Amino acid sequence: MEIIIAAFTLGITAGLKPGPLGIYVIHQTLLHGSRSGLLASFAPFVSDGPIIIGSFLLVNSFKQFDIFITIISVLGALYIAFIAIRLLIASPVIQQPVTAPSSFLTAVKINLLNPAPYIFWSTVGGTYLLQNDLADAALFAILFLATLSITKFIMALSIKTLGDRFSDRYIAYVLKILALLLMFFAIRLLIGAFTTS
Repeated sequence: MEIIIAAFTLGITAGLKPGPLGIYVIHQTLLHGSRSGLLASFAPFVSDGPIIIGSFLLVNSFKQFDIFITIISVLGALYIAFIAIRLLIASPVIQQPVTAPSSFLTAVKINLLNPAPYIFWSTVGGTYLLQNDLADAALFAILFLATLSITKFIMALSIKTLGDRFSDRYIAYVLKILALLLMFFAIRLLIGAFTTS
């Protein structure tokens, strides 16, 4: 159950955070319609695949070393805490989308060039992959990617539907609640890093 909650929490947080892919999804939804935005929002299922596999192979090759598990668990906890603190002190601003060609492959390339997925799967994601069996690790990855993608699309659709009435103040409230949940998972990872070593 904790894996499911963690996947949803991290996925929603990543989906709400303004970033290159989120801007592109908004762009596609506003200029080319809901179908185009939906396709762009699911780019992480393609782009994150190689990243997840690479991260899993990397962390799995060192999993016999307790110190390695401790290190990535601590790094994962610090990374989650860093995101949580940024969410608590900053107000999200919906950035204006930039002009880009309508293409699912463009969305994939945008995400491949974004450092965030690499950082996430090498630390937080890697920890969940490493500390669980194959079925639970796959469940975490799929739920995280699905939640991330759907959140980005709903965000873009909301902006398109509500237009000028859309206020990022409501997003700020949601992000602050998620920040508290993230701090909980950061503490859990930090405790787990030293109790499992």
